[in-house]
Amino acid sequence: MPNPGDPDLDPYDPKGTTMSLPTLLRGAALLLLAAAPLASQQTLTLRGELDEGRSTGCYYCPNVPYTIKYSETPVRSSTVDLSYYKALSAQLILHGNWDTTKTPAGLEVTRVEVVTESLSVGNTAKLGSPLRFSIYGPAGSVARPAVALGNGFLPLFQSALLIDPLTLVPIGTNTIDSSGQWRFDLTVPNDAGLVGLRFWTQALIAPPSATPFLSNPERTQIQR
Repeated sequence: MPNPGDPDLDPYDPKGTTMSLPTLLRGAALLLLAAAPLASQQTLTLRGELDEGRSTGCYYCPNVPYTIKYSETPVRSSTVDLSYYKALSAQLILHGNWDTTKTPAGLEVTRVEVVTESLSVGNTAKLGSPLRFSIYGPAGSVARPAVALGNGFLPLFQSALLIDPLTLVPIGTNTIDSSGQWRFDLTVPNDAGLVGLRFWTQALIAPPSATPFLSNPERTQIQR
């Protein structure tokens, strides 16, 4: 399959197995696509796994019982038992409203779907070795993953970018195949200065005839 992405950004192996990106963790890019501050009660849909609120570093924050794993986005609900879904350790679609009446602002969940992950990346990566990225979605969807040096929150497409837009670097574009996936490898530069560095990944997925959505976030730490 030919690569539909920018060849300057996406050096691509036509066999569909390996990509080389020397600039994996260098440079910075802004993603400012229809971004605007969220008003209270605006409808929002986020994907990811639930984590304990203390993942933010706050051990007594009653308005942050849970977060989306790796993103620290506050998640709460007065109508849904989120502890049940936390115990599942499953990927979720969280439907709700952005609540600014409490501090900090967060997603007030009204409905939850249990789903398979839309993005999978290893939790660790080794210098000079390939790291596998797997993106899942409807066949024919265009997928555009990116990495960043931190988490973040930027509303997009009735969802949100959960990685830092100020350090965001796109790492490719391709079409999800008939099996519902796109897999590729990136080789981590063999640079000892990268040891211990963490980076976050998220993908924008645009189905052929539906609203684009943003995947669950992932986080990876580079090891020797």
